[in-house]
Amino acid sequence: MKEIVKRSIEELNELLPMQKKLSIEEKTPLVGEKSSLESIDLVNLFVCLEKNLKEKKNHTLTFDEILQNIEHLKTVGSLELFLTKKFENEKK
Repeated sequence: MKEIVKRSIEELNELLPMQKKLSIEEKTPLVGEKSSLESIDLVNLFVCLEKNLKEKKNHTLTFDEILQNIEHLKTVGSLELFLTKKFENEKK
């Protein structure tokens, strides 16, 4: 999942102005006061994630699933962990 999250952030960064670009580190905040992202940026990130998950892993992730689990998506690292657990559980 690390590579998919990385690619999705790279795609988002292509859309963002220099001062809002995200660093691809586990502790980088995605939501909350410390995040540089606005709500539309988060939507764009999740669209990139959805596309990359489908293309690379043939996994589906809906926007509703993201909204229901937003508390698990505060940082890049927590996003990676959420996706890993979600798709491991689907295999079982």
